[in-house]
Amino acid sequence: MRPIKLLATLAAGALLSSAVALACAAPASAEDEGPDLPGSIYFLAKAGGLDANGQTDVITSGTTLDRPFQSLAVSAQCPAGAVSLQPMIRIPQANVPESQWLEVPIAANMNHVDAQGRFYTDRGDRLTKPDALAYIATQAGKTGTIPLLAVCRDELGLGVGLFRTTLTLTGDLSNLAWSVPAPTPLGGGTQVTATTTTLTGAVQGADLVLSAAVAPAGAGGTVTFSEGGTTVGTAAVSGGVAQVTVPSPASGSHSYTATFAPSDAAAFGASSGTYAVAVALDAATGQLVLSVPAAPVVDGALTFSVPFATPVALAGTRASDNSRVVATGAFPTVTVTDTRRDGLLTGWEVNAQASDFTGAAGTVGAKYLGWAPALPQMLPEAGSPLVAQAGAPVASSLDEVASPGLSASALLGGTATAGRGTTTLDAALNLAIPGSTTAGSYTSTVTVTLIAD
Repeated sequence: MRPIKLLATLAAGALLSSAVALACAAPASAEDEGPDLPGSIYFLAKAGGLDANGQTDVITSGTTLDRPFQSLAVSAQCPAGAVSLQPMIRIPQANVPESQWLEVPIAANMNHVDAQGRFYTDRGDRLTKPDALAYIATQAGKTGTIPLLAVCRDELGLGVGLFRTTLTLTGDLSNLAWSVPAPTPLGGGTQVTATTTTLTGAVQGADLVLSAAVAPAGAGGTVTFSEGGTTVGTAAVSGGVAQVTVPSPASGSHSYTATFAPSDAAAFGASSGTYAVAVALDAATGQLVLSVPAAPVVDGALTFSVPFATPVALAGTRASDNSRVVATGAFPTVTVTDTRRDGLLTGWEVNAQASDFTGAAGTVGAKYLGWAPALPQMLPEAGSPLVAQAGAPVASSLDEVASPGLSASALLGGTATAGRGTTTLDAALNLAIPGSTTAGSYTSTVTVTLIAD
């Protein structure tokens, strides 16, 4: 990257008569322009930098109808070795670090200095850069805030440090409004202290908590957290830290930016930091461990069995929008055998009730577990009038708020007409839990009862 920039600088030096056109040419990708420098950027109404302008000449807003400045100046000297100042804007790009965003010059790369050795440039444009207009056209309300830089360059055209503020643009080519934060007042005020913003992240359940640490201590203000051109939250700095929670980010790679805006721009400078993370969402899984009580035995017998040697495993699948986790499974087949003699023969019913799912990651309510009983299969004794029927379906509370799910006892099946013979009862289990549920393994105990009328 640096040899390419060197060639561009030599070309500009060979064509001095067209230096302005070269400085405001098509955008390039940003490089390392050097560290952020403490100080303010001024848009001034008259040419000549800070020597020729006073506080009343400082401009902070305007429209398409006017040039934003006749002179752009900085409040402090550039680092040793700097020979010119280049004003430019950066165009945000989703999932790309700021140092690689497009850079678009907004004035010539000039070497004017004032009496105190501070660089300034003259002849600004109207900020109607196609790349900037294309960016804000994609933002809500056609409003976007982008970095505004004044880059100190050495004799090879390489950046050795930069002054920074922000530029807010609203509208389009025919009606563009712009504004910048008020810089330190001329002729007095507090020396601007540079700040640093360090962004980190931590997973809490299915959510991502972003923390921006702002230094030095005492720098108050607001941090805006964004991903690409989308704001994901804002928070005030408290104790040097601002935090927001990104609820259930989608699986994949994410790059977040935290931009600090000081409440006292005359005392502290703005700064930003980035954080990249790859999100992988696990499906929740659950088990049903069933405990079967002994069946009553009478003259003849009414008995039932359930094959629970192996727990029922429910494999969860997370919805693409992370709104829920769903799982299905087959409830073990319940076999009811009735051999009671006439006179003792009565109807019966089989019910089941589940406890809440528990695991190391927490608890999932049994109200989110439902089922759909199947039609019973009957093998009556010859001449017996045995007829059985299925219980009603039970919905997850996530689908029907009033449903208790299987947290309350529910009917799997029972007799419509009592008779001797064997009946098998089946059901399809369906689980639907909130997408915010923490990934992990959970276990529920289901109690199945056989009741004779």
